[in-house]
Amino acid sequence: MNYLPEDKNFDLYKLACKVTAKRFFPNFLNLDATFNQHEDWNPNDPRRFEKEVATMGCRTRVFEDRHGVKTSVGRGNLSFTTINIVKLALECKDIEDADKRKREFFKKLQKCIDVAAEQLYDRYVFQCTALKKQFPMLMSGMWIDSEKLDSNEKVESVLKHGTLGIGFIGLAEALIALTGKHHGESAESQELGLETVKFMASRIKEKADYYDLNFSLLATPAEGLSGKFVKKDKEQFGSIPSITDKEYYTNSSHVPVWYKCSIEHKAKIEGPYHEYEKGGHIFYVELDGDATHNPSVVMQTVDLMDKYNIGYGSVNHTRNRCKDCGYEDASENLIICPECGSDRIDTIQRITGYLVGGVDSWNNAKKAELRDRVKHS
Repeated sequence: MNYLPEDKNFDLYKLACKVTAKRFFPNFLNLDATFNQHEDWNPNDPRRFEKEVATMGCRTRVFEDRHGVKTSVGRGNLSFTTINIVKLALECKDIEDADKRKREFFKKLQKCIDVAAEQLYDRYVFQCTALKKQFPMLMSGMWIDSEKLDSNEKVESVLKHGTLGIGFIGLAEALIALTGKHHGESAESQELGLETVKFMASRIKEKADYYDLNFSLLATPAEGLSGKFVKKDKEQFGSIPSITDKEYYTNSSHVPVWYKCSIEHKAKIEGPYHEYEKGGHIFYVELDGDATHNPSVVMQTVDLMDKYNIGYGSVNHTRNRCKDCGYEDASENLIICPECGSDRIDTIQRITGYLVGGVDSWNNAKKAELRDRVKHS
């Protein structure tokens, strides 16, 4: 509708890139990605939004529905559980034979998927015992078919449209444990990484068929969990370089924040994972310098999303604002305003999907990740 210069809303796309360069949002959802397309989408349909994929929060994706039409409207994610695949890889790390090491890793991964699916199903069954009157706003028509229920009816017929996510954390660290390198620096590791995520998506599809529910694979947006898992693994396995020697694990299938590479390399590596992570995913880049002077760099990043079939993406940078005079810039560690001399500086940065001023409220794991983040050229 607005991506190409000849599109009637191209001016809105250019404005969106300009706003993102200064205010971080909007993010960019790629309806042209092969897995985001709807078979019946029509650009001239005034209600086309009903057939467009949408995200919740910073990445959770809702679209396919085995109990109804393919839509994101009137639906949401019910629950998700995250698997620590780094721990599974560390348990196999010392197996000398590479094929045997991989087989054992996948065996352990299958067991975790089984447990996660059973746990999510048990929780779903409990959620379905609730009555419509317990959720007067959600069940007033916001969720699909909720308006058809009487106030004392159970909500199972509505919740079946929701999604259940099985997520994962630390693909990069798991690959280092299994191959010695992460997927951003090794073609062999990239191959194993994609095999791992394909395996998870396939097994989770089997769970969806078995339970007849909308199970999907989620690229977990780890916040508190990124530090919790590594702390436990460090106690068990000790400090292992590039794995447990940090205070956090890398989010889902991302290239590590500390790995220096171009934006295009990052897109090329992370893009292929998105079609399997139908419970949600995102592509992040950290821009260097003040993007307000060059909003075309945001457009170039969106071009890469199109080129590498990326479903959803966002641009990060730093923004300082003086609370007294309103001066703004993108410099690192601004303490004193160069215009008025005030020390009342609000520094805006993004942690996962959230914008924050200052990092005092962040947990130690996310503070450590911020310190390690490199800019992408």
